[in-house]
Amino acid sequence: MKMPISEIVDRYTITLIKSENTEEDVSKELIKYKDEINNYLKKDNSLLYYITELKKANLTIWNLETEAHRRFDLDANSPLSDIQFSEIGKIALEVRKWNKIRNGIKYDLVERYCEGFGEIKINYTKTDYGKTEL
Repeated sequence: MKMPISEIVDRYTITLIKSENTEEDVSKELIKYKDEINNYLKKDNSLLYYITELKKANLTIWNLETEAHRRFDLDANSPLSDIQFSEIGKIALEVRKWNKIRNGIKYDLVERYCEGFGEIKINYTKTDYGKTEL
């Protein structure tokens, strides 16, 4: 498998969540990810911590998105009221928060194993540094 361990662990935890919450058979994917993870675990058991933390973040995102789809029937493409948009916005901000946590964990894996890309930008927030008067 030609991908950094940060991506392998992330995809493994998402696939694991999918296997626990849907009827879809993802056993072949799980085996491939687990085989690669086991190669790292032979050298370093601390990977278990990252697996646990990424699973927690990904499960929280999964549950928030599931809640939004269930409460607002987002797949129906029906018009939403202002109140519904407000509630969806709250859920979206929570998803954003957990996605930042998730990306932080992945970044830690990149740093620890020196694999992948260290710069992960998502949900960019503009910083106002102010204007200087001349």
